[in-house]
Amino acid sequence: MNTDTVVSYIFLCVISAATPGPGTLAVVAQSIQNGFRHTLPLIIGIQLGLLSVAIAAISGLAVVFKASTTLYYLVQYAGLSYLGYLGVMSLIASYHNYKINESALSNFSFKQGVIISSFNPKTLLFFSSIFPMFINVENAYWVQALWLVVILLFSTFLVHLFYSLIMEKISWVLFEYSRLFHFSVGVSFISLAIVMA
Repeated sequence: MNTDTVVSYIFLCVISAATPGPGTLAVVAQSIQNGFRHTLPLIIGIQLGLLSVAIAAISGLAVVFKASTTLYYLVQYAGLSYLGYLGVMSLIASYHNYKINESALSNFSFKQGVIISSFNPKTLLFFSSIFPMFINVENAYWVQALWLVVILLFSTFLVHLFYSLIMEKISWVLFEYSRLFHFSVGVSFISLAIVMA
């Protein structure tokens, strides 16, 4: 992988992890109600769930890519479409006010973090459609896949730690600036999809 590809992938991982989804909302709610320290088991559980989905997806992708490069490119373009979709959904979200149901999301544990991450549609779509865009079929698949998973796990872990620390201190910021956040994420995803096409 070249440097531009790695930088694009890191950017995508950070934006994907920062985009509100089940895992991020659980981390935010847990941090608001119970603080940073009590959110760590949830964050670690999310990482384990993400790793389990990564292993399953990578195993399947290896078989698919060996069998058909045409299918590989179809999956890659599906990923670009998904990026565009995420961008549009974030732009739409920037015009609505979302409130987190704190009572429903409080008291998350390690086990619940694993479940949230394992069955998160965003995670499944990431590995089935976006992840393949960063695999070069001419290089060793497993080495690339391993590095990409490590980057994703590390990026997600850092983003969730950041959210947890910030939410423990200044929970009102999320609600006051949520429109700007969603708009920025939407523009970022759409721009990335256009650049990678």
